[in-house]
Amino acid sequence: MSPPRPVRVTFVVPDLGIGGAERHVTTLVSRLDQRLVDPSVICLGREGELFPSLAASGVPAVALDRTKREAPQCLAELVRELRRLAPDVVVLRGYNAEGLGRLAAVLARVPHVVVWVHNCGDLERRGRVRQLADAVLDRVTDAYFGVAQAQVPYLVRELGLPHRKVRIIHNGVDPSQFDGRADPVTKAGLGLLEDDLVVGIVAALRPEKDHETFLRAAALVAETEARARFLVVGDGQRRAGLEETARRLGIADRVVFAGARGDVASLLSVIDVFVLSSFTIECLPMALLEAMASSRPAVCTAVGGIPELLEDGVTGYLVPPRDPAALADKLIGLLGAEDERLAFGAAARARVEAEFTLERSVGEAQRQLLGIASPPRAGDAVRRPLRLALVLDETSVGGVELLMRDVFRAFDPAVVEPCLVSLRTPGPLAEEFRAAGFPVHVMGRSGKFDLRTLPRLVRTLRRGRTDAVLVTHHHRASLALGRLAARLARVPVTLVAVHDMDLTGVGGRVLPRWAAATLRETDALILLAPSQGEYLHREEGVGRRPWSRTREVVIPNGVTVGPLPDEAARAAARARLGLPVDAFVVGIVARLSAQKAHHVLFEAFAILRRSHPAARLVVVGGGPRERELRALATSLGLGDSVQFTGILRDVPTVLPAFDVSCLSSVHEGVPMAVIEAMASGIPVVATDCGALRDIVVDGEHGHLVPVGNAKALADRLGELAEDPRRRQRMGTAARRRVEERYRVEQTAHGYEELLVDLMTTR
Repeated sequence: MSPPRPVRVTFVVPDLGIGGAERHVTTLVSRLDQRLVDPSVICLGREGELFPSLAASGVPAVALDRTKREAPQCLAELVRELRRLAPDVVVLRGYNAEGLGRLAAVLARVPHVVVWVHNCGDLERRGRVRQLADAVLDRVTDAYFGVAQAQVPYLVRELGLPHRKVRIIHNGVDPSQFDGRADPVTKAGLGLLEDDLVVGIVAALRPEKDHETFLRAAALVAETEARARFLVVGDGQRRAGLEETARRLGIADRVVFAGARGDVASLLSVIDVFVLSSFTIECLPMALLEAMASSRPAVCTAVGGIPELLEDGVTGYLVPPRDPAALADKLIGLLGAEDERLAFGAAARARVEAEFTLERSVGEAQRQLLGIASPPRAGDAVRRPLRLALVLDETSVGGVELLMRDVFRAFDPAVVEPCLVSLRTPGPLAEEFRAAGFPVHVMGRSGKFDLRTLPRLVRTLRRGRTDAVLVTHHHRASLALGRLAARLARVPVTLVAVHDMDLTGVGGRVLPRWAAATLRETDALILLAPSQGEYLHREEGVGRRPWSRTREVVIPNGVTVGPLPDEAARAAARARLGLPVDAFVVGIVARLSAQKAHHVLFEAFAILRRSHPAARLVVVGGGPRERELRALATSLGLGDSVQFTGILRDVPTVLPAFDVSCLSSVHEGVPMAVIEAMASGIPVVATDCGALRDIVVDGEHGHLVPVGNAKALADRLGELAEDPRRRQRMGTAARRRVEERYRVEQTAHGYEELLVDLMTTR
């Protein structure tokens, strides 16, 4: 978008004291492209330590210097400032700013309002007055920005905000500002010796940061590691109490309280292991991002959005909150293993460079702000829903078809009005689309050379005044005819969704060569995970030539997340399948095809049965290999321990019967079966193919094993069979990951945002 003048955006904040959220604001406004965005800042209270940095970057800023008790005067002055600045969008951060800012925006007639939320929960339950105020002010709020997917359940379920208004923009840092090289001058200035091993925490001294747990863990580490020293960066009213805690624990001479500092990069350079010990409401902490950019391993509590940043066992370790022993155990291990520290630190730096750069964060924030300031006008999309046609060869019962059925249901009808077009027969799922109220159009294609199909499809798209056509990679006829018909019918937007990868190993391609070579004619290529895009670029030449380039957007698959199954659901599922209550049950939900490599799982299960003869295997699905697999089960001596259920339309009702969900595929995209199992609180053991490592973190939500390795699969199943507590812990983490990242509402919202953005540019 190229507005005739920069969009004026005013940020209203309580103050700009030293803190992660405050650094986020000052860094963001100074990096916005001022040819497109004209930023300004208003502090309701004092200026704060970061305020001078705005002047240095040329961003206009003013501090009203009002306290909470001076709300009426503050409101009047804020209205006056907003009228003077005349912003197109006002962005509010912090409770006082959210309340007074939205009232002031209404009185000053600011066209658009955004609330930027930096917490994942409330320390105290919101009172009825605040709940009522939030509900009323929602009507004048265009969007709620968050910084972590972990915030979505809090914003939508706890606060009751409309999911369609929630937009997640991850924090980012500039890696070039954090080279990680040790600074001996800074280390000496803190009273630390050159060979000291430094464990550091950077966080304001507030209750939720739980420095007490950090200090108790420090005392345990000090008993084992003589060179360990502990650095506390941050300040607050609790400092004296924490210093007393350090004295009481006998480690006062080994703890340095550095106070609030502006030279965070230098301080991180003297830290060997970074720590955050928060017990609640942590989102996507800037301090952790900066430590990762400094190539420092981290040990942090698994709360809020921290697991979105820190990969357990890859860039550091996650530990339970308020568990000093667990924190100390991981710290002792890292302090004693320099090679591991260096490997974790390098992986952390690489993760920031790949996913959490400041450039990427600012770019997404700028795109969202420009979109809010200039809502869609094409045709006028805002006056009616955008009409989307999903074109398939046939609506068979497959992962993509089931996904799109649920996405259709999750669309906001005021934003997207979808329909289904089947080139051949309706297929078994068509009635479900119709029953949900979605039009189904059947072209009646009789064969490969049926010349009537294309003109019928063109007429259907024109008659429906279609705004966008969506086709999927594996429906080859629709991939060709759908895009051509969209062109002939002058449909403004054409999308291609890709749901597979890793096909080169089995002699195939995701996109036919002709499709990859004509991507320029497509408005966007929809991917399920970043790794999928990397694969298509590396193996199939996507983006290699001008004619094979198009916009690439990641929209992960999502599932409907219902209540977590309880013991009653487990008992009912086992009774339905005729399974013993106390058996260890392994389940697989997958089409019985060569891709899913069930024979590898059968071989692994035969190994498992040697040590766990009461184990059962449930095979859900149908397909061409059923007779072959039944014969294999018999030849392996598995007998009645393997149960074939055939195709089930109500898979979520039988999932609670499983202790572990498996997938033994040779290639995958982002399999829905895995996400559905995780949503039911079931750990996953799967082969490491496709985008599975984007979904399942090995050792946290289950395990990933090499493709085709039955022994490795059996070993992991055996470990989980013997450790129910580990299964429970992994299942809980898996459920949380789905709630944060893989809800069907998020998938639908991703499509809505993309469609609106593309139509806006038209």
